[in-house]
Amino acid sequence: MKSFILAVAVTGISFTASAQKSAISSAKTEYEKFLAIKAQPKLSIPSLKAAKEAIDRAVVHEKTKEDVNAWTYKALIYSELAAEKTTTSADVIAQAEEAIQKASSLDNAGANKDKLKSANQSLYYLQVQRGKDFYDKKDYTNAYTEFNKGLKYAPGDTTAAYAAGISAMYAKDYPNAIARYNELLKTDYSQLEGVYSNLSILYAGQKDTASAIRVLSEGVKRFPKSTDLATREIEFSLMSGKQKEIIEKITQQVAANPTNRLYPFYLGIAYNATGDNKKAEEAYKKAIEVDPNYTDAYINIGGLIMNNGIDMYNRANKLPTSKVAEYNALKKQSSAEFDRALPYLQKSVELDPKSNIALQNLKKYYSIKNNTAKVAEIDAKLKALE
Repeated sequence: MKSFILAVAVTGISFTASAQKSAISSAKTEYEKFLAIKAQPKLSIPSLKAAKEAIDRAVVHEKTKEDVNAWTYKALIYSELAAEKTTTSADVIAQAEEAIQKASSLDNAGANKDKLKSANQSLYYLQVQRGKDFYDKKDYTNAYTEFNKGLKYAPGDTTAAYAAGISAMYAKDYPNAIARYNELLKTDYSQLEGVYSNLSILYAGQKDTASAIRVLSEGVKRFPKSTDLATREIEFSLMSGKQKEIIEKITQQVAANPTNRLYPFYLGIAYNATGDNKKAEEAYKKAIEVDPNYTDAYINIGGLIMNNGIDMYNRANKLPTSKVAEYNALKKQSSAEFDRALPYLQKSVELDPKSNIALQNLKKYYSIKNNTAKVAEIDAKLKALE
């Protein structure tokens, strides 16, 4: 009797273990049935739920709770459950993550590596879709959160990183936007030119002009044909007082883009700021050659020549009374400069009659010439703009 009882007991233990192995097999079978008809949710979901019930038994049983296949299939099944809107919850995702980690720790030989990668990808796609749903609703803060979670399942993924970066940018979460974009610069992402441009804007928004210029300089080296990056680098450099340092780069762009009016115009600004008025005037004239109706170029060259004349006029007035000849010469030169500026002053007003600065410059000319009628006429126009 003792032997018989012992035999029965041993058989019972063996049967229980086999039952749990059968639960793993059942979960696998139901999971594969689900995949085969996944496109038809009404038919596939019951199989996914059956797979869940089977695998839930397997991962807690004493005999299979350390079975790599049990945890691998739990990872696969729960990552699919997470994608089903009817069952999605933070708990389901957490259990999928736990299963991936557990299976990875048990998979010493790497036999289930591809299956675990697939589970990770399912969670990644879920997060990207969630991020897109929020992004489409213009809820950029939550969009960033979801896209950023996607990077947990696919570290280094450029799509999620870019989506997270642009969402953070629109949410005005500049530190996180900068962090995501900087990560992208280390990759070969297809939209890197735009990343450099956006990143420079973000740095400028943080009043970090030095970093904005640095990023743009790197971008121009990486994308030498990008006029957008080149133009931004020049603009930020001019605004930050680096006119002298940027002259060579502007000159290169003038040569490379002979039909772009901006580059000779910016070159004029740079030369003007460094005190080389002759080269500044030449550059503005070049901009006008490219675009004969370029209002800003007319305003700047007219103002430049007027300032030359005013400088001569002031120098003449500072001369001692004994230097009559020199005084008269400077006065004559200044008058000639004022008259040389007039066509540009008039053209700028003609092109933009509502430009305050163009009207003010022309008024200055007539004030110097003591033409009170013209001054009054321009004053009326300026008042009408108020």
